[in-house]
Parts: sequence; structure tokens; C-alpha cells
Amino acid sequence: MRIHIGIDDTDSPEGMCTTYIGALLYREISRMAEPLGLPRLIRLNPNVPYKTRGNGAVAMTFEASEDALQEIKDLVLKKVGELSDLSHENTNPGVAFLRGDVPGELREFSLKALREHVSIGEAEEVAERIGAEVFRFKLGRGIIGALASIGYPLRRFTYELLVYRKPENWGTRRRVNMESVFRADRWSYPFTYDNVDPHEGTVLITPHGKDPVLAGIRGIDRGRVLRTFEMVEFEEEVAFHQLYVTNQNTDDHLTPKKIRELKPYDSAVVRGRVVAPYWERGRHVFFELEDGTGRIRVAAFEPTKKFRNHVRKLLPGDEIIAAGGVKEHLGVLTLNLEKFYPVRLVPEVRYEKPKCPKCGGTMKSKGDYLKCKRCGYKMPKKLIPVEVPRKLERKIYEVPPDARKHLSRPLVLPGGEDALLSLLDVEEGKDPTPS
Repeated sequence: MRIHIGIDDTDSPEGMCTTYIGALLYREISRMAEPLGLPRLIRLNPNVPYKTRGNGAVAMTFEASEDALQEIKDLVLKKVGELSDLSHENTNPGVAFLRGDVPGELREFSLKALREHVSIGEAEEVAERIGAEVFRFKLGRGIIGALASIGYPLRRFTYELLVYRKPENWGTRRRVNMESVFRADRWSYPFTYDNVDPHEGTVLITPHGKDPVLAGIRGIDRGRVLRTFEMVEFEEEVAFHQLYVTNQNTDDHLTPKKIRELKPYDSAVVRGRVVAPYWERGRHVFFELEDGTGRIRVAAFEPTKKFRNHVRKLLPGDEIIAAGGVKEHLGVLTLNLEKFYPVRLVPEVRYEKPKCPKCGGTMKSKGDYLKCKRCGYKMPKKLIPVEVPRKLERKIYEVPPDARKHLSRPLVLPGGEDALLSLLDVEEGKDPTPS
């Protein structure tokens, strides 16, 4: 009998990790039943307000005898109950079991949980219709991710190898040899990626919270991921590691939409024109985008660092394609920018003072007239328009690795441009004005 197991919402900002519980269970259940493939790490809607860190759920599938099924279920529920951080008010674990094949309705539910807001009630209704068993701890919000992780259609996928710490080290500084990470990255990039930030000189494989994860290595080549792990020098004892297949870095969360269709918690790609000059609040950069159906505020927040410099180069009238998550910021619906592509740029004009027509000297502004600094000649103030080269190229600009969402696909990977360029009209001579 084929049995699918989904688990979600076991962690909190104070510790634990759903992948850790999943990895332990995968190892134990594999002694009782035949694993069908690797365990799956499924990232769901990154914009929901009650997520913890990357909003990841875990699923795994086994071929098990009827006699082993109850023992497997008891083990899963026992481990989730024992290891989840149930003391935290926002930790509400859920577990789902499904026998046999995954129905189409569950696959559709999974994609909705990735791209929209889904309620606990919707999850319970789906579970009842497809015959899945769900178990709630506390509020049981985790049944949403538990079901979605079972049903998720991994048409595109990557790998992540997660390295776990000994419990006595949880909450302490992670000890990894930095130079070994840079050395491994030079060997494996771009088959593994986001190991380091070469511009900042920082290591990115180590998280910063109190969870059990020592390091995470992402890639598109399973063998390179494993070899990169072997090349990294860990300066504390490793408890164990687990390779997951995942929807991370696939851009599967992004959906093309008109601005009028955007609602809170969406992840979307929109095409429109910059309405007015950008402005800044604190270290955040904002501008507005319209497409004929509506207008939305767009933000490049401070953690995106130098990415904001590209945003500052946009001018009113520029047409762009923008991708990001939709949330309310200070009461205003805002697109949190992940990537953008300039479709068409307006000319940038700078107004300069003319040379002195009498001696060729430099003119200086004197209220409503100009005066030559060399000969003193005076003339009415009339500036000359000069078009200057734009400092934006026709290419995709993306946030740096340490600001990238788990689901966002880096441009270094094949298909990293697809989500944006699908909205680009490439037909010769056709007006790209949004309809």
C-alpha cells in the first residue's frame, strides 16, 4: 500500500524545524517500509502573515504493508507531538496521511496554497472529499501545508541538502570554515548556488536562528550538491544530513496578473508604467506602477541593498515588468519587488547652461538671467536640453542572494527569466502598451 505523509508548522522563531522532524521520520520509517523517492520540501505562500521563516512543509511517500501502516502513523504523530515547539502561540502543527494515488483536486489545492491564502476550513473540506486523514495540534493550521506538500506537482525542482546540529549546540554560533565554503562554491557554482555572497564576502549556507540546521546547500545537480557538502569543513560535530527534493528557486509562486486583480498575499508578475519619481522612507525605496486597470505601490526594501540603486534609476514613463509578493505596508497594498525588467525606457534629459556666445566662457545663473564668469556678458536664462544615456539595460535585475525568497529563481539557473519574460511581447513592431 502506498502511503503519503505530510507535516507542517512544527517550528517557531525560538527553535525547531519541520525539515528536522521530517528527516528523522524519513530515516525511521525507511526501516519499516520502502521509501519511494527522496523526502520533499515544499515551500508555500511566502506572504502569509503567520509563516515561520521559509513557510516550508515536508512530505514523503512509502510502500508499506497493511500491518505497518498504523505503526507508521503512531510514530509520526508521536514525533510531531514531542518535537514541535507547542509552547509558542503561533506553532500549530498539522499532519496528513493519504493512501494510494494523489488526486487532481489535491494538486490544485497545493498550487492554491502556494499562490493564495487558504483557510483551515478549506483544507478540512478537501481532506474529507479525497479521503485523507488529518490530525491537528492546537489550532492545526499546519494541515494546510501538510496536505499541500503531499499534493504538490514537482514539475520543476531543485535539491537542498540540510545538515543538522547536535542538540547541545542548538542556539549557539554555527561553526563552519568560511574558506572551505568559498572553495567548494568555486568548484560547484552554478550547479550549486547561493552558498556565498561574493560581493559582501559572506557565507550564506548557515542560518542564524535557534533551529537545528547547521547548513543548507542548494543546487540543481544532485551529485554536485553531495560533493559540495563533502568539501565543506564543519568545525562542530554534525548530527546527520538529509537530501530533499524541493520546489525552492522555481518561481512557481509567481502568477501573471493585472494590477486590479492583486490582493494581499499574492505573488505576482505585473507589467506597467512608472507613474512618478521614486521616493524614500527610511532606507526603503518606493514608486508607483500603473497598467490601465489600476495602480500599485512598489517597494525595494532595505534588505535588498544595492538592488535599490537600480530601482532609483527608473523614471516616470518607463515601462517595466515587475515580480514580487503583495502585502499591506503601512496600510497601503504594496508589491515587494523581487525582480524587474525594463521593457521600454523614456529618454532622460538634462538641462545645461549654454556657453557664452561672446567669448565661449562658462555662464553662471543669476536669478532669471545668465552671466559669463569670464567676460561678464549677460543674457536671458535659457537652458539647453541634452539627452543623456540611461543607466539601465534591457535585462532582468534581481535582489541579492541573502535577500532572495526561497521560491525565487536566481538568474544564474536555466529558466530564471521565464516568469518575467512570459509577459514580454516579442513580436516585431507590436506596441507593448498594456491593454
